[in-house]
Amino acid sequence: MTTKYSLPISESHQTQLAVGWLYVAVGFLLASGIYPLLLALARTTYEMPWKDFFYTALVLHVDFTVLWWLIAIAGVFWTLNTSSRQVMTGWLSLLLVVGGGIIIGVSPLTGDANPLTNNYIPMLENKIFIKGLIVFGGGVLLLVLRSMWALECSKSRQVSGEGAIRFGTLTAAIAALIAMIALIWSFTDAPVSQGRSYYESLYWAGGHILQFAHTALLCVSWLWIAQACGLEIKAKPIYLMAAFAIGVAPVLMMPWPFLSYDIGGPEFMSWYVWLMRDGNGVAPLLIGLPVVWALLTQPAAEKGSRHLYMALLFSIVLFAMGGMLGLFIGESSTLITAHYHGSIVSVTMAFMAMTYYWLPKFGFANVNLKWARIQVYAYAIGQILHIVGLAWGGGHGMKRKVVGTTQDIGVQAVLTPQDLVGVGGVIAVLSGVLFAIVVLPVMLKGRKMMREEARS
Repeated sequence: MTTKYSLPISESHQTQLAVGWLYVAVGFLLASGIYPLLLALARTTYEMPWKDFFYTALVLHVDFTVLWWLIAIAGVFWTLNTSSRQVMTGWLSLLLVVGGGIIIGVSPLTGDANPLTNNYIPMLENKIFIKGLIVFGGGVLLLVLRSMWALECSKSRQVSGEGAIRFGTLTAAIAALIAMIALIWSFTDAPVSQGRSYYESLYWAGGHILQFAHTALLCVSWLWIAQACGLEIKAKPIYLMAAFAIGVAPVLMMPWPFLSYDIGGPEFMSWYVWLMRDGNGVAPLLIGLPVVWALLTQPAAEKGSRHLYMALLFSIVLFAMGGMLGLFIGESSTLITAHYHGSIVSVTMAFMAMTYYWLPKFGFANVNLKWARIQVYAYAIGQILHIVGLAWGGGHGMKRKVVGTTQDIGVQAVLTPQDLVGVGGVIAVLSGVLFAIVVLPVMLKGRKMMREEARS
């Protein structure tokens, strides 16, 4: 009997909440792609130097993609993993996340933006922006706490395909909660200061630990998408559950550097780099191997699920690229950006595939499969070009978070790293907007009530 790595979906209060999180995710992903244009139109009556505009748009683009989009999709996973207990708390968390996003979205219009390109949560030193971020953080904390309070405990302990998916989703929530604790600890103990160095120290520990949550949900997505494509994963559920447990175990060491080093000091920063570098690739390796084996040894998916199949394949390729590039990181350069892009874009690719999969399961119509396939190919190719350009430029000393055309890195060629970064980035951003264009019409038409007892 084939093991099914998926969760049943039926008409219920938590399913309605999960659909709400999906709307939030797609909405903010669309906002992340069009925000630079909206910002330019809204600020035309103001004196706005290009440099400040570039970094302000960059901050909001990054925050909407790596925070709002990823957390909202995590909200879908965590909600499906719960019962209907405390469902109103779930809706409150959703409203706080949306409210926080709206507040930071309008914050550049309320005064000086003062963009800071620190890691994990790029900042605008703007009081309205900071208030919006606090509202968002409150929503995330409620989301994570409810995901544990309303957990289907007995089902998460079952040694089965469903049990493995539930357990993997739980490990992501555990990592996210520990990341929130690390953030609060950093805020209370970090030396009070201003500017980029302060926010770098503030988000360093929590940001690194949050990547374990994203990685756990990436692995859950791989298993679920493989199931949707008709692939049979030969690994036993107990092996996969053990892999998830091993994958989240390193985050339990979070208190050690807080107790041993100065927050923001070189030892503190290096410790978390080591933790993520050596610990965050374990679960994807252990879980990715049987998925890759299935891809290599079993027939490709039928036409109706080919977009999911290719998204799964590209997600694994992008994660492997990010992991391999991480081995060559030395001094600060765009090689670090290439490594991070490979890893986080792999997660986004998998989450896009899960969105395509969830829509009909939630009672929406199917998306246009032709355009879904085009979107998957375009997004993957654009990101691969972008990553190759960043890695190539990083090998020649190209600096991070600097407008690329101003840098002379000594590459004399018809095609330069900056060209690849620019072309790939444009393709990736446009295909990200295309994703929202493909799914939004379906979502705006609404969903039909699901009559079946369960769908998987």
